[in-house]
Amino acid sequence: MWESFVNGFSTLLEFFYQVTGWLKIPNYGLAIIFFTVAVKAVLFPLTAKQMRSMRVIQELQPKIRAIQEKYRDKPEKAQRAVLELYKEAGANPLSGCLPLLVQMPILFALYQALLHFPFSVVEHARFLWVPNLARPDLIGLPILAVVATFLQQYITSLATTGRIDPNQRVMMYFMPLFIGWLARSFPAGLTLYWVTFSVVGVGEQLVIRRFIRTGREQSGSNEVGRSRG
Repeated sequence: MWESFVNGFSTLLEFFYQVTGWLKIPNYGLAIIFFTVAVKAVLFPLTAKQMRSMRVIQELQPKIRAIQEKYRDKPEKAQRAVLELYKEAGANPLSGCLPLLVQMPILFALYQALLHFPFSVVEHARFLWVPNLARPDLIGLPILAVVATFLQQYITSLATTGRIDPNQRVMMYFMPLFIGWLARSFPAGLTLYWVTFSVVGVGEQLVIRRFIRTGREQSGSNEVGRSRG
């Protein structure tokens, strides 16, 4: 079953390579970028739901702290009250894990697909300064992976909480460096996927943040109008 999943990714990459051929710019690097954008489009509903849920949870923090204070000596009752609060607000604290859980098998499958990918034209496996996307790039793409990962984490934090959580600062700096270190041993095509995924993710977060803000402003205007009426 897993082998079929990996083969499916190889087929998709070859399809997007054919698309670049139709566009008269045949290149496997561009195929990976197109593939990544397609994956992002499929995952967009999950990402939007995640951001809305995280934003709601952030806004519920004062009420959560009040519940924890009220039931300081009754942790189980406090937990039930918090879960009920989440339910009433339509928030799911586990929603933030779902996009990551979906992303992991994609990364593993793409990694295996690229290791043994049968490039129909080997010359088209070259992208920018990278001679072969099936082999690691030791400097350029890992640096881009560090920058792109940091930017996505930074924008995501601002979009969901409106600020940078001091408790997350260490992770915000450590994770990009860790990703960059890993990228030095991965096929360059996988690193290109990660960079593209992160860059598109930054734009995605900004768009979703704008829609969330607009929706809240419209909701507030409607409430003011009803109160005046």
